[in-house]
Amino acid sequence: MGKIVLVIIALMSFWVEANLVIHPIRIQFNPGERSTEVTLLNDSKTTNTYRLEWREKLAKQGGGYTDLKGDALKNFPTASSMVRFTPRQVTLRPGERQTIKLSLRKPARLAEGEYRSHLIFKALPPPASLRAPDEQTAGLTMSLNLITSFVIPVVVQNGESNSNISFNSASIIYDAAVPGKSSVVVNVSRSGKYSTFGDMEAYWTPAGGKERLIAKTSAFTFWPELNKTFTTLAWVGADFAPTNGKLRIVYKGMRDFQGQTFFDTSVQVDRSAIKMNN
Repeated sequence: MGKIVLVIIALMSFWVEANLVIHPIRIQFNPGERSTEVTLLNDSKTTNTYRLEWREKLAKQGGGYTDLKGDALKNFPTASSMVRFTPRQVTLRPGERQTIKLSLRKPARLAEGEYRSHLIFKALPPPASLRAPDEQTAGLTMSLNLITSFVIPVVVQNGESNSNISFNSASIIYDAAVPGKSSVVVNVSRSGKYSTFGDMEAYWTPAGGKERLIAKTSAFTFWPELNKTFTTLAWVGADFAPTNGKLRIVYKGMRDFQGQTFFDTSVQVDRSAIKMNN
C-alpha cells in the first residue's frame, strides 16, 4: 500500500523529487476575469498520473493549513462551487506537458470579499502498460512506497482589494556554528477582506556598515481569515556578525500584486536582542 504525501506548494513554480513542475502555484480570478490556466510538466523519467480534486482548507498562523469540516466549512467563503476545471485526471509521460483550464461562473449578487478553495493534484500509481520498461521490471520486486500529491490555492476576488498589512516585530536568530541555520522571524498583522501575496526580505545594516540582504522568503501569503501571523525568513548566506545595527523588513507583492509594497519598515536592533543558537 503506497503512502500519500501532501505538498502545499509555496514557490512560483514548484519542483520536488517527484519532478512535477506546476505553474503558477496560486490562481487568482480578479474582477472581470473568467478563465485561466495551470501548466503541468513531468520532469521525471517515469510516467505519472494525477487526479484533480477540490479541498477546503483553513490557514494556520505560522504557515500550513487544516482541513475545513462541519460548521467551519459551512461558514467559510469557498470558491469550488463557482470554478470548473478540465481535465479532471492527467497521465504525463516523461517530459510531457498538460494545460489545466479553469473557468469562473460567479453567482448573481455575490457578496464582496475573497473566496478560496484548494486544488489538489492527487498522485495515482500509473497503469503498468504506461510505465517505462525499467519501471515494470522494478515493480516485480518492489512496490511504490511514496506517492506525492500537490495542492495550490484558487482565489476568487469579488471587489477591489483593500487589505492593510502592518509590521509588528522581527527577531534575528543566529547560529554562528552553522550560519545556514540562522533565520529572521517576522510578526505581522492585517485588516480587510482580501489576501496578499509576495516576497518578504530582511536587510541588515551593522553600525557603521553597509546594508545587505540576510534573509528572505518567497510567495508569502497572508490569508484573510488570519488577523495576525508570523513567517520565518530563510538565511541567504550573507556576511553577518552579531552587533548593534538596523534591520529593515520589506514585504512586496508579486504576480497579481506586482508593483505593490505592503510595508518597508526599519527597526534598530541591539546586539543583546539577537538570539544565539550556539
